[in-house]
Amino acid sequence: MSLDKSIRKNIMKIPSYKGVDPSLKLASESGIDPKDIIKLNANENAFGDTLGLGKDLSKINIHEYPDPNQKLLREYLVNYTGNKFEEIVAGSGSDELIDILIRIFLSEGDKLIDAKPTFGMYEFFAKIQGADVISVSRDKEYNLDLDLILKQIDSKTKMIFLASPNNPTGNIASPQEIKTLIDTNLIVVIDETYYEFSKFSYSNLIHEHDNVIILRSFSKWAGLAGLRIGYAISNPKLIEKILLVKQPYNINSAAEHVAINAMSKKDFLLEKVEILIDQKNKIYDFLSKYDELKPFPSSANFILCDFKEKDSNIIFEKLAQNGIFVRKFSDNVISNSLRFSSGTPDQTRKLLRVLKSII
Repeated sequence: MSLDKSIRKNIMKIPSYKGVDPSLKLASESGIDPKDIIKLNANENAFGDTLGLGKDLSKINIHEYPDPNQKLLREYLVNYTGNKFEEIVAGSGSDELIDILIRIFLSEGDKLIDAKPTFGMYEFFAKIQGADVISVSRDKEYNLDLDLILKQIDSKTKMIFLASPNNPTGNIASPQEIKTLIDTNLIVVIDETYYEFSKFSYSNLIHEHDNVIILRSFSKWAGLAGLRIGYAISNPKLIEKILLVKQPYNINSAAEHVAINAMSKKDFLLEKVEILIDQKNKIYDFLSKYDELKPFPSSANFILCDFKEKDSNIIFEKLAQNGIFVRKFSDNVISNSLRFSSGTPDQTRKLLRVLKSII
């Protein structure tokens, strides 16, 4: 039997999504002690274990299934976001919510629009569904090309995905851009994974427009990337449909417990967010001193830098030799760029010292 004949054709054509390697693998492959690894390649919260959010996991009844309706978690999210209970649902990372939304709205042959370079999971899940992805290039400063986006819309276009701040470029979509997209009457998904860093949200628009969905995450600001937990904010009718489609026990008990703990300690965590913002600004200021480099302003916890005439691969390798791992990309538009996640003050000092010696 040939499996290739049984597997759906669109699945056979999907390129794999390449995530970042964990610290232990980076240490093993580089021969560097794990404690000396500086991992600035995934926009994770660099304060890690020092945040102390997972210390009391022994209190969880791991023999019981978690609440399929996420009642306690959603009640805490009501207090954290200011939205109503029926306007919120949690997912196993915002990735699961992206997948669910695409399955709710797109059939095979329908179209999804995104604006590249951007987060790759919108395209990934759409292609699994058998939908067509129309990726509209951003301009030289990575702003949206609204005219080009509007020209791509036809009767098969159903959704627009937009990250704000955008990953990997860090810029926020303007209110006028968002209004123009909403007025298309397509489903507009605004991914606000980096909301706590930008302090800017379009969540108020869900009360005026039933085609708006906001996505957020605990991965970055709260340092819970390993537990996979995010949430959506939208009108109650859509939230009901997400609750219907999601796996019954999609939020594991540990993720729920620690996310609630994070929201209970939000003031402490947001102090760390401010430190990470300050470190990001230091990286940007440093890179801006060099005429041969072009860093882009960012409202998130990272900086994208175009190395122009320099070879970013050489920079990447030399940083890795010093135990510093940043993100490089295969996308042709940013293939000579690197993305630097903000780290602790000590990590930033080493990064800038090594970068100075390389440049």
